[in-house]
Amino acid sequence: MLAVFWIVGGVAVLAVAYVAVGRTVTRLAAVPAPAVYQLDEAVAWIADHLPDEVTARVSYDEVAAVLRWQLDWLAGTEISSAHGEELGDEVVTGTGIAWADLDSSVDAVVARSLAEGGPDAVDVVCILDAQMRYLAKIGAVDPVTDPPQAP
Repeated sequence: MLAVFWIVGGVAVLAVAYVAVGRTVTRLAAVPAPAVYQLDEAVAWIADHLPDEVTARVSYDEVAAVLRWQLDWLAGTEISSAHGEELGDEVVTGTGIAWADLDSSVDAVVARSLAEGGPDAVDVVCILDAQMRYLAKIGAVDPVTDPPQAP
């Protein structure tokens, strides 16, 4: 009789565990993986995807500097977050989309590059364009072209 109790108890525990794990796996399968930006990986990918004319003029260090300048600008607009943090409600509109004016970003980064003796404006624009393609590739941004309308 004791053996039957242990067998039934073991089967019950396994069934509960199977259902719990199955539900969790199903729920997590629908959730996209978070996009994690690694500067070294971004520099390598972007440098490989720049036009040959640009790669002849800029170094990896200059590409990294331009990317850091744009990240600094994005951090100042509160459109970015540290890994594991959510964007604040003041950044996300009623549509659930966080929005940044990338033209202002390009202007700020070009001005900083010229002020600090970095790459010229054309090279900066090419680097930032490749950065946006990289961000879309890793799923950090969507290819939205127009700002969302306020509700």
